[in-house]
Amino acid sequence: MESGNRLVRKTFYGMLIVNVISMVSGIMCVMIDAIVTGQFLGTEAVTAAGLINPVLMLSNVLGALLGPGVSVVCTRYLGMAKPKRVNEVFSLVVITQLIVFGLISALIFVSAPAIAHALGGGSGSERITDMMTEYLHGFAFAVPPMCINLGLSGLMIMDNDRRRGIAAMMVTLIGDLIFDLANALVFRGGMLGMALATALSHFAGLAVVLTHFLKKDRVLRFTRQGLRIGDLKEVMLCGVPSALTLGCQALRTICFNMVLLAVAGAGAVAALSVSVSAFSVFLGVALGVFVTTGTLCSLLYGEEDRNGLVEALAVALRTVLLCFAVLTVLMLAFARQIAGFFLDAAAAEELAQGARFIRFTALQFLLNAASFPLSGAYQGTRQLKRNYGIDLMREGGFPVICCVSLALLFGVRGFEFGLSLAGALTLLLCVMIPCLALGRFTLDPARLLLLPASFGARPEELFEASMQTMDDVMETSARVAAFCESKGAPRRTGTVTSLFVEEMAGNTVQHGFREGRAGSIDLRLIYGEDAKLIRLRDNGRPFDPLDWLERNHPEDPLSGAGIRILVGMAKDVRYIPALGLNNLVIRL
Repeated sequence: MESGNRLVRKTFYGMLIVNVISMVSGIMCVMIDAIVTGQFLGTEAVTAAGLINPVLMLSNVLGALLGPGVSVVCTRYLGMAKPKRVNEVFSLVVITQLIVFGLISALIFVSAPAIAHALGGGSGSERITDMMTEYLHGFAFAVPPMCINLGLSGLMIMDNDRRRGIAAMMVTLIGDLIFDLANALVFRGGMLGMALATALSHFAGLAVVLTHFLKKDRVLRFTRQGLRIGDLKEVMLCGVPSALTLGCQALRTICFNMVLLAVAGAGAVAALSVSVSAFSVFLGVALGVFVTTGTLCSLLYGEEDRNGLVEALAVALRTVLLCFAVLTVLMLAFARQIAGFFLDAAAAEELAQGARFIRFTALQFLLNAASFPLSGAYQGTRQLKRNYGIDLMREGGFPVICCVSLALLFGVRGFEFGLSLAGALTLLLCVMIPCLALGRFTLDPARLLLLPASFGARPEELFEASMQTMDDVMETSARVAAFCESKGAPRRTGTVTSLFVEEMAGNTVQHGFREGRAGSIDLRLIYGEDAKLIRLRDNGRPFDPLDWLERNHPEDPLSGAGIRILVGMAKDVRYIPALGLNNLVIRL
């Protein structure tokens, strides 16, 4: 038997798989577009896509501001056992998204020629500028479904519907591939057709997501009651890191394109576009880790669960470092072959340069790796200045300063070295933030979190345990009684609490775990002067003890006695099924 937080690790990996699939699937649409464009529309089309890429990123900034932000805020309210607030925030954001993204779509469509000339004028090719205009006209229709999907897909995980989010992303991905090939081989619609194919695929994905709201047992429900415009501020503050990431990437790409056009010409821009597309998977994994860490830490922060937060950050750091080490080795070894997916073999010079960009970017991402879970943990624990600082410098400040200055001094080779140097500076920043706050060097996740000493329950007032078997349940029940007695609780309180744990956890072990699936129950018991709280969390079948008590009146008065008595003693009892977990919080 483990002493607590086993489910933190299981939940992290379960959420990470869904988030990475969602992120990678969405990003893979861009990669598919890049591959089909390069193979069927030529190098000029690849250059046009590279020049227009910042606009695509900027169009997602507000989507990122509202989407990930609403997931973090709603999850924190779940941790505080406030489902009504969850639905108020969710409904307000949905209304805001419909209005804002409709306006952005219209603005992109009307301004397409001006945007294309502003970004593509330095290419010296009117044909490239025309391609950019065509793509923007079609892409305008993709903005609303793409940005709304970004927000709703994350909420699917919170609302115990992971499969639907994955299904939506797979429909989007497969649809994009089919529509792109149909455009290139059948309709020959050029860049306009490529953009419309993207729009159609995102509408198909959104249709799958919306079927979630036909379910009767969902947590998320649309309401027009209790909406507070002030909630948008909190959502946007929590979404700033994601928006910063995309906004800085967009501005960074504009700077990169301009300096490469000046020192090396359009071929270097095409090569950089290849590298950006190749690292879409890296970015999907990184953002998946960031979103997962931020969301899970937000839940645990709402519960003031210090040990859970430490475990979440530790497992996130181990996971991202291992994944990025493997991906870096693969990118270094197969850079030339990977570049060949995006460019025709006849473009030999662009292929060689693209491979070099891929190798230096691989080193940059490896050095950046630890910043994603650390930034996510700071977001989830409301340390937003530290969160913003890491994201701003990683995505904007360091790359622009290093790459642009070295490119102007040493040309393309200087630009390449600047990529890796920017990664090294990001790693140094992540080390220095806790060092400056603590006054000493540390790699301990418990210290890296920089939580105040007053946060959470005092260790002497806290009992935690994880249970998987009936033997674990019986042992924990006995230990609960002893813990309550050691804290000076009345004997009846200790006896009832022990019996409650035995009955609730025992029922979960015997009836709640699905056959063939590893199950676990985490108990967190706080007994102190200021707070007396019991939290039971498991990954078994949904079971609401409050609903059970209302519907069942057994003749045997001893049946479920522990549950009945403890609920009767409690000041507040909340049951919330979220993130694939049963969460029961009882305040005594």
